[in-house]
Amino acid sequence: MLELKEVTKEFGNKKAVNEISFTVKNGNIYGIVGRNGAGKSTTFRMILKIIKPTSRRDFI
Repeated sequence: MLELKEVTKEFGNKKAVNEISFTVKNGNIYGIVGRNGAGKSTTFRMILKIIKPTSRRDFI
């Protein structure tokens, strides 16, 4: 299971991801859809621990 609660990533004074929260249960497949610059790649980089969130409530 993957769970993000109120995860934020800032680059300087710009918020790339602002308090995103979601849960992916084992065996389920999800996609993230959004326009360019919406924070999709940044979210995946945080999940893969390539970059660290600026703040978070929980990250499992």
